Amino acid sequence: MAVKKEYFAYDFSNVHWHPIDADGKQEKGSLFGEFSKFEGEATIKTVTRKAEGVPVEEISKPEMLEGTITGHIHLTTARKLYGLTTAGLQSGVWAYGANSKTANFALTAEERDMYGNTRLLGYPNMSVTGGIKWSLENASEEVAEIEIPIKAMRDSNTNLRYEALEEDITEEKVKEKWHTDFSPDMVKKDYVFPS
Repeated sequence: MAVKKEYFAYDFSNVHWHPIDADGKQEKGSLFGEFSKFEGEATIKTVTRKAEGVPVEEISKPEMLEGTITGHIHLTTARKLYGLTTAGLQSGVWAYGANSKTANFALTAEERDMYGNTRLLGYPNMSVTGGIKWSLENASEEVAEIEIPIKAMRDSNTNLRYEALEEDITEEKVKEKWHTDFSPDMVKKDYVFPS
């Protein structure tokens, strides 16, 4: 495996979401939508050791990632993501309100550099941190995009994010299953894929 000295992230696509139900069971990944922007930042906790009241050593540890995804989302995905319901309503009518609960999910995507190299991204424990937000403009020349505020939290291995340059992955099933069956277990060295 060659060590990469430079990686120039250029774009991303193939964003899949893997809804997680109340019992913790994760569904197969499905396309999330088409996005134009994906940004985030780690929230850091700094632990300081002092000697005679003066800081002499610090360690910073990531606690969570917060960010936004901007673009177009599939309607069925949006309804499930934001917890819309049809309970007690006329056929075809959906409601969003006090009983709506946003979904927990895993998210996978592909990021490419300017030379076409692909890096697989995986966020195993995510949630939406805001409500439905929209902006429509009459006579606009572009279809409106939506912003989804997201948070990535620690998984069962205490990780927030996984990434791999596609060319460095030696187990073909990892590439094959990344967008359908991604999990923190799947990326462990000793994991055996079911036959």
